Amino acid sequence: MPDENDYETVDLRIEERVAWLTLNRPEKLNALTPTTMTELRDIFTRVDDDEDVCVVVLRGAGERAFCAGMDLAWSEKLTPRERVEQGRLGEKTFAMMERLSVPVIAAVHGYAVGGGLELALAADFIVASSNAKVGLVEITLSARPPYRPKMTEDGDPDQPEFGGSAPGWGGVKRLPERIGKARAKELLFTGARIDADRALRLGLVNDVYPEDEFDKRVGELAERIAAMNRYNLRLVKELVTYGYDWIEPHPS
Repeated sequence: MPDENDYETVDLRIEERVAWLTLNRPEKLNALTPTTMTELRDIFTRVDDDEDVCVVVLRGAGERAFCAGMDLAWSEKLTPRERVEQGRLGEKTFAMMERLSVPVIAAVHGYAVGGGLELALAADFIVASSNAKVGLVEITLSARPPYRPKMTEDGDPDQPEFGGSAPGWGGVKRLPERIGKARAKELLFTGARIDADRALRLGLVNDVYPEDEFDKRVGELAERIAAMNRYNLRLVKELVTYGYDWIEPHPS
């Protein structure tokens, strides 16, 4: 198993019962690659088996973005068959994080768009910096001007010759669960990128922290959760996630 700092695209630091997991490609706005997916899967297995980890905080390196989604250089090279498999890879990877025994907080600053927001949605909840800009923007990649972004002016590599294309890493399932179907449809139909305040009003994020206090406030939240009993955290997460009733406590 790699050491904490042996990963190529992700940084893992475990301190005081908190696993700080940082996407570490700031020059590419922490866009996701196959290597990132592989490293995330390894880390998820590692922290789930580590009894000294009580909470995971997922962040993005650099000042500009949490995660800008799928790396376009990866997307442009995919064959039709590989495109199917990359969808499955992302969904399986994010589902691994969603099913971790301990709570996962997505700490979002800057851009969290496309697959980046889908990754954040697989966390138990999201807290945002006041500078956050979030959205499932995939539908705009093949839109008419002026809504199509500059990066796909010459064509959208994710739009098939026949049929449709939609967010493929769990966003169309998790976004409605988080904010309701009608609001999710509005964001998905328009591909809108919204600011932190509107994300808070919609219930997409749990709280918004001032940009200059973001790291401190996230640290305080993680420290508080990490102080709890790991087995109780696991129990509560399972009860809430799967809608169980805890009718009779286990006898001691």
